[in-house]
Amino acid sequence: MSANSSLVRSAIRRSPALRAAVRSHPAQWSIATTRGASAVRPGPRFVANQLRSGQVRSYRLRESGLSVAIRHRSRDVAILNEIFGGTGGCDSYSPPPDVAAWLDRAGTPRIMDLGANIGLFGLYVFSRWPAAQLTAYEPDPGNAALLGRTVTTNRLEGHWQVERAACSNRRGTIPFAAGLLSEARIAEPGETGTIDVPMIDLFAEDHDVDLLKMDIEGAEWPILTDPRLPELRARAVVLEWHTRGCPDPDPHAAAVRLLRTAGYACALDVGDLLAHGTDGVLWAWRPRP
Repeated sequence: MSANSSLVRSAIRRSPALRAAVRSHPAQWSIATTRGASAVRPGPRFVANQLRSGQVRSYRLRESGLSVAIRHRSRDVAILNEIFGGTGGCDSYSPPPDVAAWLDRAGTPRIMDLGANIGLFGLYVFSRWPAAQLTAYEPDPGNAALLGRTVTTNRLEGHWQVERAACSNRRGTIPFAAGLLSEARIAEPGETGTIDVPMIDLFAEDHDVDLLKMDIEGAEWPILTDPRLPELRARAVVLEWHTRGCPDPDPHAAAVRLLRTAGYACALDVGDLLAHGTDGVLWAWRPRP
């Protein structure tokens, strides 16, 4: 983050009037649109398409040149900004130095993506580690269709495997609240208008990976509280934790405690992401042997 950006953010924190202005819908739309346009090209076309509702449009990521498809005027734009460094200076998925060092040395890191949505995290992976092997899980039909399009368009079929399934700590089928874009999720008990989707047991999969990313809208808690968590062989975890489904009144503390108990002795919180709809993101990794 630049010195000027830090000064602006400091001024906003000190002034209730400025905070209210910045948090207004028009201001948030303008900020998100400007930041999104800076992450892709052509930027002017991105801005123009933000004025239209329900449009799916493709762009090139400015740094890597990979193709990205975005559903305009949806939270896809906020996630684009979050992942590619445009939201409050937070680049949520840029690994801490210790994790980055071994991922960079690995050359072909093995990565699992639980809750792949439309593939923005995957695009970050291949922007940084072009030879990575990525297995992505996404049960929502609309999200999975756009994810598959992204894989094909970038000719990454040999590196990017997509499983149209939810991920938890047991195998079977599960009612799923589909059609909610990035907020599609395993349904609440008694919820109507759901579809049944296949569900896999993470602990029965090949979880011997360099990095596990988990953003599954509250379904992380059955995994985190499973007694098999210490057996998880993922060397590092980046977790978006949610209040939904948490068995503890403090979900952040619960996530940190459960990961540390499982042997992930190091944890690093990404900056405050509440402004664009997430509960929190943290990195955890196992110490070197």
